[in-house]
Amino acid sequence: MFCPECGKKNADEAQFCEFCGAKIADESKIILPKKPRKPMNKKTKIILIVVTILVLVLGGGGLILSNNFKPSKIATEYFEAVVNNDTDKIYDYINVPDSEFTTKEIFKKVVETEDTDVVNYQIVSEEKSSDGLSAQVTFSYTLEGRQSPLTQTIYLVKDKKNKFLIFDNWKISDGSSLVEEDYQIRTFKDATLKLEGVTVDKKYKEEDDDDSDYDTYVIPALFKGEYDAQITLKNGLTTESTLNVGGYSSSLNTLKLSDKDEKSLEDAIKEDVKKLYDSAIDNKSFSDIKKDFEYKDSDLSDLEDAYGSFVKSIQNNELQEYNLTDVEVDRISLNDDGYLYVTVSMEYKYTAKEYFSDDTVSKTDDDTAYLTFDYSDGFKLVDMTSLETYFSRF
Repeated sequence: MFCPECGKKNADEAQFCEFCGAKIADESKIILPKKPRKPMNKKTKIILIVVTILVLVLGGGGLILSNNFKPSKIATEYFEAVVNNDTDKIYDYINVPDSEFTTKEIFKKVVETEDTDVVNYQIVSEEKSSDGLSAQVTFSYTLEGRQSPLTQTIYLVKDKKNKFLIFDNWKISDGSSLVEEDYQIRTFKDATLKLEGVTVDKKYKEEDDDDSDYDTYVIPALFKGEYDAQITLKNGLTTESTLNVGGYSSSLNTLKLSDKDEKSLEDAIKEDVKKLYDSAIDNKSFSDIKKDFEYKDSDLSDLEDAYGSFVKSIQNNELQEYNLTDVEVDRISLNDDGYLYVTVSMEYKYTAKEYFSDDTVSKTDDDTAYLTFDYSDGFKLVDMTSLETYFSRF
């Protein structure tokens, strides 16, 4: 042991220096004061807990979670959704193009699914492709009332986006069979088209359309099924129709009015036909009644020509009274001028003078007429053909 004062060596057991007399302390027995430990703050504790949980999840827990994303698990859940007709779940599993017409809301409206009476089922095989990008799972199942089992194979594809960043994301590839791609719809020129309330954007309209009376839209993807279609013509009239995607026709060129508009059209027919017959019976000229049919930017030249011939026939047949008793619109189409060409069935009563006598005869009859209407704040008559002018006296 060395003296701390003079630095000379002394015996290990010496208490004082043999040379200078200074006290020698045993350094090996000096106890340094302990440094107080700083308590762990709340934030550090939370971080440690989270890290511990993640380690557990990525270890044993991760293995359990990964089983929930296996093709067999996804296929089973999809199979059960189909069996239970659960359209919410079915949509979540299918692999369909992303567009405004392939949403879950539209899927639930237009795709028809049916409940199936599956008694029991089991997976009989699960296979992955060599590249690991696709898989197929085959089920064996029995239906109520049947003894022999049936099989169904469900095909899956792996999405490029993982679940929770680390797990495979398998989708049911059968969804492609529910979709029509690049679907063409033909409808009226310059009309606005809506399918299930969603407006079909003009970007889908073909630029070079040889048919001047119609527009053709090409929609990237539509579910197979029946769509409620609304067509607003350029004159502002809105008509309703049904589009059957996957059916034989993709044309929306038949006009079907709403109940309100059809009632309005029937009222216009009754009023206008009554006005025409009453005026012809009174031998009025078209100039006398023109104001009753005029509207902004109206062209009544065809109606004027037709009325002139109509008056002569009514006078020659000595019609004295005409009253409509029933009107039914049979068909509406759009002519080349954008007018509504209406086929209408009419029942009526009439009174006509008998031949070579001052007596009259009254009868009931029915007829089909063809009337042409514009639409401008209501239905406006612009032409009429085939209004009955001969009335039997026998």
